[in-house]
Amino acid sequence: MEIYIIFRGEPPPEWRQIPGIKAVKADELDTIEGRFALVVGDEELARRLGVGVLTEEEAWELLQHLKRQLGAAQ
Repeated sequence: MEIYIIFRGEPPPEWRQIPGIKAVKADELDTIEGRFALVVGDEELARRLGVGVLTEEEAWELLQHLKRQLGAAQ
């Protein structure tokens, strides 16, 4: 399963290097129906889409956690 991480602007390049993560710009989003998605830093968009929201800080912490997990798995 792919997890969509939705950003208002251009997603940081580090997100594109994480397997199973699809980092997208909000205005390039087609559909998230049937997918797990989180919006970074835009509560209104998250409410409209009916998905979870992360602050910028929470997104950074999640990214660091995923990198550690991937490093441990290799």
